[in-house]
Amino acid sequence: MNDDMGSVMTKAPRRKAEAFDYSQLGLKRADLEIVLKCESRLLTLGRRTTEETFEAGELLGMAASLIPDRTFGKWATAVTRYTRQRVHTIIKIARVLKDHKSRLVQARVPDNVMEKLAASPEHLEKILAEFEAGRGLTGKQVSAVISGGEETPDIALPNAGGIAGLRANAKAKQALVISGFVGNVTWIIGDVEAALEPVREGKRVLKGRLADNIEHRARLARFQLANIALPVELDPANASASRAIPFSDGSKWREVSDLLWVLGGRDSWPREELAAWLSTKVLPTLAWSIESDKGTKHGNPSRRNGSQSVK
Repeated sequence: MNDDMGSVMTKAPRRKAEAFDYSQLGLKRADLEIVLKCESRLLTLGRRTTEETFEAGELLGMAASLIPDRTFGKWATAVTRYTRQRVHTIIKIARVLKDHKSRLVQARVPDNVMEKLAASPEHLEKILAEFEAGRGLTGKQVSAVISGGEETPDIALPNAGGIAGLRANAKAKQALVISGFVGNVTWIIGDVEAALEPVREGKRVLKGRLADNIEHRARLARFQLANIALPVELDPANASASRAIPFSDGSKWREVSDLLWVLGGRDSWPREELAAWLSTKVLPTLAWSIESDKGTKHGNPSRRNGSQSVK
């Protein structure tokens, strides 16, 4: 934060604070002058670089230390036009992440990502390393990492024998593999959404960059889906190998599996209308596969009786 908060700024204020009765604050003159300087500076901040987010949090935190709790929220919302929850989120970002401020600013980490890191600081190094390597993550991708989609949990599988032991091991494995599948699909969705952003400005999708980001992850997600839902049998053509019994033709889960196969190889992507395919086919199908609305009934993935390899 600048030492001279009263210095002339190059930016013009973006708005005027709503009329506020400062007598409500009950502050001494010296404290009121500090609060007014904080307010003046807050009105000049843009919406909002990483550095400005930190400065806003520092200014609001300074004001919060002077203004009584019962009136701070009223003052802060009048000045910033943010909700009280948002005000406290910005303060938390500046407080929790202050030791990493210079790196976060240098990497240009957006405020929605910093909000997640302030709530889960134990994931900061992993996420920040991605930004520092030039791989900007979306909010959804960060959420996937935080929720465990990018981690390999150190679980000790149950060691009990018998049917009960098998069921306990299956349950533990399912929790691990489903978490990985959801995390990978969420990550792919975030990359596709980011790749489609230039289309709104009349630009094309950068196919090579998108493929570099999602090809391997799509292959892994497809293997994870088979591991979650499909039974296996010995391959009649190769007794030393096994193969999965695929989802039935025409089923929604077969559509998901086939789509992940296509996403895993850029040469299989449409040569024309790539943006339309990504927005009308890829995103809705992947979103369906990980939706969590308990009111929506999808039924159990159906499989046909025939035996053939997953595509």
